[in-house]
Formats: sequence, C-alpha cells, structure tokens
Amino acid sequence: MTSRTTFGKLIERHGRVEIPVIQRDYAQGRADQHIVRDDFLKSLHDALRLPKEDPTLPLDLDFVYGSIVNGSFQPLDGQQRLTTLFLLHWYLAWVDGCSEDLRTRIVTSGRSRFSYEVRPSSRDFINAFANYIPDISAGECEDIAGMITDQPWYFRSWRFDSTIRAAISMLDRMHEVFRKTSGLYARLIDETAPAITFQLLDLEQFDLSDDLYIKMNARGKPLTPFETFKARFERHLENQLKDAPPDLCNGTPLADFFSHRIDTRWSDFFWPFRDKKTATFDDAMMNLLRAVIMVTRDPEAAATSLDLADLRSMARASSYTWFHDRGWLDQKMVLALITLLELWSAGPETFCCYLPDTRHLDEQALFHDILTKPTTLTFQQLAQLAGYAQFLVHSPGEIDSNAFDAWMRVVSNLATNTDYNRPEDLRRSFAGLRDLTPWMNDILNHLASSDGDVRGFSREQVAEERIKAHLIGFGDGWPERLDRAERHTYFRGQIGFLLRCCGLKLDEVDAELERLDTATASELVEPFEHYLACASQMFGDLVKHPKGSGLLWERALLAVGDFLPNVGRNRSLLTTSYDEAWGWKRLLRNAAAGGRASQILKALWDQLEDPGSYAADLGGVIESASEIDPWREAILATPSVYDYGTYRMMRFSDDGGIYLLRKTQMNGRHAELFTYCLFETLASELKPYGFSVEYYEATSTDDEPGICFTRDLSGSEITFYLTLYEAPKKYQLYLEDINKADGSIRERLEELGFEEDEDGFLTKIGGINKLRAKVVGLAKSLNEGD
Repeated sequence: MTSRTTFGKLIERHGRVEIPVIQRDYAQGRADQHIVRDDFLKSLHDALRLPKEDPTLPLDLDFVYGSIVNGSFQPLDGQQRLTTLFLLHWYLAWVDGCSEDLRTRIVTSGRSRFSYEVRPSSRDFINAFANYIPDISAGECEDIAGMITDQPWYFRSWRFDSTIRAAISMLDRMHEVFRKTSGLYARLIDETAPAITFQLLDLEQFDLSDDLYIKMNARGKPLTPFETFKARFERHLENQLKDAPPDLCNGTPLADFFSHRIDTRWSDFFWPFRDKKTATFDDAMMNLLRAVIMVTRDPEAAATSLDLADLRSMARASSYTWFHDRGWLDQKMVLALITLLELWSAGPETFCCYLPDTRHLDEQALFHDILTKPTTLTFQQLAQLAGYAQFLVHSPGEIDSNAFDAWMRVVSNLATNTDYNRPEDLRRSFAGLRDLTPWMNDILNHLASSDGDVRGFSREQVAEERIKAHLIGFGDGWPERLDRAERHTYFRGQIGFLLRCCGLKLDEVDAELERLDTATASELVEPFEHYLACASQMFGDLVKHPKGSGLLWERALLAVGDFLPNVGRNRSLLTTSYDEAWGWKRLLRNAAAGGRASQILKALWDQLEDPGSYAADLGGVIESASEIDPWREAILATPSVYDYGTYRMMRFSDDGGIYLLRKTQMNGRHAELFTYCLFETLASELKPYGFSVEYYEATSTDDEPGICFTRDLSGSEITFYLTLYEAPKKYQLYLEDINKADGSIRERLEELGFEEDEDGFLTKIGGINKLRAKVVGLAKSLNEGD
C-alpha cells in the first residue's frame, strides 16, 4: 500500500525505524557526494522557506520502500533520504531552541526511535546523538563537528565508522546552509501543511531484509555459511593445527575429531537450539564461533581492540574467509571452542552446567545470548565469558565446582563493577584474567596474598575483592556473611561501601591486609552486620517502595548531609538506575572510595538501632535536622520535589540560583526550587480568599519560573507573580498589568510597600518568607475590600 507521509508520521506510525544490517553505510554526507548532498539540501531549504500556501508544496522525495521486521519499519530503499531527514530534524530543532520537543518525539526509554543496526558504533552514535542537546546555541557554534567529537559520549574509535563520519559531515554542511534561519523546525514537523513528504510503499507480510535479499541474489541453493565454514575449517585443522591436545581428543587428529563430533555428538547437542523454520542450527553455530573468537584474542596484541570492535559489529556476517583472513582461527580459539562443546554436551541434559548455581553466572542464559545475539553481548558479559572459558580450558582434570564457583564469583564481581567504554578497556580485562590463570583453582588465597593485585579492572573493586578474600579466609561466618551482602540485587557484588563504614580503607589495601588478623576480623562482625542490615533495608525500600519507606530513607540521608553527586553541570537527588551517572550505585562507589558519601551514610546508619524501629528513627532524624542548608531544608519540607524530574536533576547556577529540571537542560522545562517548595503551601493558604494559584515553569534561561496568583475583582481578573529576583535570596512579588490596579487596589499595594519599577510593574522585593507573608496579607486585604 502506498501513502504520502512525512518523517514524523513515519516514526509515529511505526514507533521505530531501523536501518537493517544488510544496508550499506550512510553515504549522502561523504565528501565525494558533495554535489548530490548540496543539491538535496538546497531543495530542502527552499521548500521549508516557501509559504504554506505555495502551490509547489510539498516537496516530494519520491518512494521509500520497506516493511515491518521484528516490530520496526526497515527500509529497503530510502535509507539515505531518511537519515538526512533525521539529521535535519535534530539540527533545525537546535537552531530554534526546540531540542527537548524533538527528543520527546524521537527518543523513548533513552533510545532513538530512528536506529542504525549496520554496526554497533553507528547504532550507539545515533542513540547518543538523539539524546544530545548542545549547551550553546547554533548561532554561537563555529565548529559543529568539533563540538560533537568533543562530547564525553563520543568515542575516538567512532572516527573510523564511515556512517558517523558522513553524518557529521552532513551536519557541517547543514550548519552552513541553515544556521541563520529561524522557524523552520515548526515547518518541518507541520503535519497539516507539510513542506516535505515522500511516498511510503509499505510491503506488509514480506521480510525484505531477508527473503527479498536472498531471492535477488541466489542462484540455486547455495551452501549455508556454516556448511562453507565446516568444509574449509576441517582442511585448516589438517594443514595448520596438527598437534591436537591428546587428553581432549583421545589421540585422534584434531581435524578428524572435529569432523566426527560436529556430525554426531555436537550435532545432537545443537539440535534443540535449531531454527524452527529451517530446521538448521547453522546460525547458532556461527554465532558461537564469533563469541569464542572474541574472548580468545591475545590481550597484548595491538590489533585486539580493533578485532573486538569489528566482531561486535553487525555490519559483517560471519564467514570462514573473514575469520581466516584476520588470523582468528588460531590454536587458542580452536582449543576453547572444542573444550566448551565437549563439556557442554557431556551430560544427558540439554546443556551441562558446571557451576553449582546461577548466583555468579547463569551459564544457560549466557549460552542463549551467545547463540542468538553475540554482537549485543555487553563488555561485562564478554569479560565473564572470557573468565568462564579460561577456567574450563585450563583447569586440569575434572572441574572442581567449588573452585570454579569461587573463581566466577571474583570474575563476575570484577566485570560487573568495572566501567567499560571501549574495546581497549575490555582488552585490559582479558590481560588481567590471563595473568590469574595459575591461581584459578585457589583464587581467594592468591587475592589475599601480597602478590594478589589484579590489573585490567576497577581499582576499587580489585581492592574490595582482596579484602573480602582475606576475611573469607578467617572463617567465623565471613563467607556466609559476605555472600548475603553480595546477593542483594542492587549491590551486585559491590559492597566496598560497607567495608568502608566498618573502617576498612580500600585505597590502602596492602596495609589493611597486613593489619587484619583474626581478632580484628572478629571485631568487625557486629558493625558489618549492622551496616548490612541498614543498607539492605534502605536499598530494598528504595527499589520496592520508592513513594513510601524509600522516600523516607532519602529524606533522612539528605537531613544528615549533602550527598548529591555532580552529573555534568547538574547535581542529582539520584534514582535507582543501576548503570547511569544519576543512580544510587554511583553514590555507593563514591562511598567505597572514601568520598563524602561514606561519611553521610555511616552517620545516618549509626543513628539507627534495629530494623523494627527504622521508620521511627528515620522520622526522628528528619524532624531533628537543624542548621542545614536552606535548599536541603526546603526539600525536606516538600517531598514532591522528588517527583519533579525524570532524572531528579538540579542545577546550581553560578549566581546562587537553584533550579529543578524536568530533564537535564535549562532550555527544557524547569522550576526554581524555593518558589516550587512554597507553591503547595501557598495554594492552600490563599484558597479561602478566592485566589487560584498555579506554578508556571520556564523553558529557557531568559525566563524565570515562579508562582502566579489570580483573583477576580469587580469583574476584572488580576494576577500577581512571585519569582526569583536576584539569587540567592532576593525575590519579587509584582503585578504585571498595572492598568488593572484601580486607585483603591494601588493604594493598598503601596501601603504594603509595593513600588513601581522601571518596567512599570508594581513590585515588592525581599526574602521569600517575608514575601509569603505579604502575599497572605495582600489576599486578606483584597478580600476585605471586595
């Protein structure tokens, strides 16, 4: 079915537009495409500048072909035009100060609704770019490419991605063409009189990214990728890898062993994981090969980071030629592949597990992800898989499940609580794991020793693991005690903040290991149990009861001290998000490192006695708070502040103003803290006097948010405003329309100290509490005279 539509309607109709893996890179922005690019931009510019009633409108961009695949619209033809329209929407929204509006249209749950799945770097760039709102206006920006590549979310490795390079080049050219325009964003999203449209050919019930692609290219029935791989890989094993591991292959040549197993035992093993439509497990096997290659790269090789980036990209299909030409089918990879397949297929069950439970790694869940989506495995998962495979490959004899469990506990804790931003970070973790190979079966004793340092992971987490290993060695309930703490779903193995509260210094780990003996460990039992009980209850409540007991914990902690971390130019009251900079997890990491957060948490928990009295104790902490910052006092008195913004962001301006942000920017909706906190109370106080009270938010730094009070007087509506006048303590109460102030009203206002300012407003300036009293007095006065 064909219909004329716009980019915005396409997004709205299908929810998500996805450039599929089989498509090529974005090319319209390339330097060698400058003629096509410039002509296209000129056409878009001219169409947007024409009046709505112009008979030549809309500019029609011809056909866009596509279909719905996995819930997303995937274009077969039209990718280049759609990508340029996406970039143009972002750019014009920025020019006209409407970036927040655009984000509400094209971003959901933090992800762009227009996506590139050609390679992970393209996908990640589009997601970050869609959420990005520059701190400066378009008119102030001299170098848009420099501005984007200088952002903390932009990775240097992205400069090798041709789609990203072309997108930034297109934005540079857009900046030259559109930077001095205004109002074109509204024209671009105008659905009633659109300036730019295209013909959408929506081919339903037809998988264009698969069926049509094969029909257009196949001649007869070609070999599947795995069939091709298998035939060539067996010859590779014969010619290149003649020294088969004798224990693994029982003396059989490696090529013969592989050929026999893949047609018998391993084939039976993979059968439950086959594609139900094709009755083959080819894709699953190729995905496993790809994952094993990723975790067996040489961590010291200069090419490993690039190898990891390429292997995580969906742009390149797995094939023997690719794997072989890159040198990835080495002995280390072959040994890991055969070992894993032998062990996983060794039992009568579908998948043979070797860990006693799923606490530290869910083997079957990870295996499922490997078979179905290897390119989306996170860096943390890849580090865990590398440690998992390393133990199974290098462990002598039968697998000791207890030693394996201890090893995976450490590996998972280290991987889960290390920040990974690029393949180079993962490469360093691979190196750290390789260094630990000799001590895999006795990892705790090694960590507790003077030589137990580990490279390639978070330094704080390494220190934590070494101290915990030392405590476990003392027995006395410490293994079970630490296990209880690590099992908390929010902590995920990271409990350094509890150790810090007990007086252990993770930044002086070697000294602490030397100091800790049986006696000192015994003295730590009672405080650790207390802090664990407090932390478990607190973070359990934060996650499960955020509006009730969780909020009580938050307010009590704020009553004790200012714990708000910096998030860019903002500060945050924190959410229970695990991976974001504004999550409580970041506070716990700060506490583990000995930051101010550890002092505040400890100070609060030291005031609590037992779980049964936590609610009363927390209420007492809040009620007894004194001599605290005015902004903290205001928030404590107004719990609704915690519900104001998505990310609970606050902006402390250079001049002392404090603002609550709906999102993350001051050019989005925001409120001034003290007027917002006053709003609810004032609304109830003024209601008996006939005033309707509303809070109005600002959407730019040129406007000041505040409270407006409206009342009907003698058939005429009169409105007063209360806003910040001069940060941090001067506020103004004013009547904007002075013409509505008849003689008697003006006289009453002047009696209350109002004066006419240079803008012609009747204004009273003072502290917010004094102005509050003036507002109530004004309401009473007007009510009496009405």
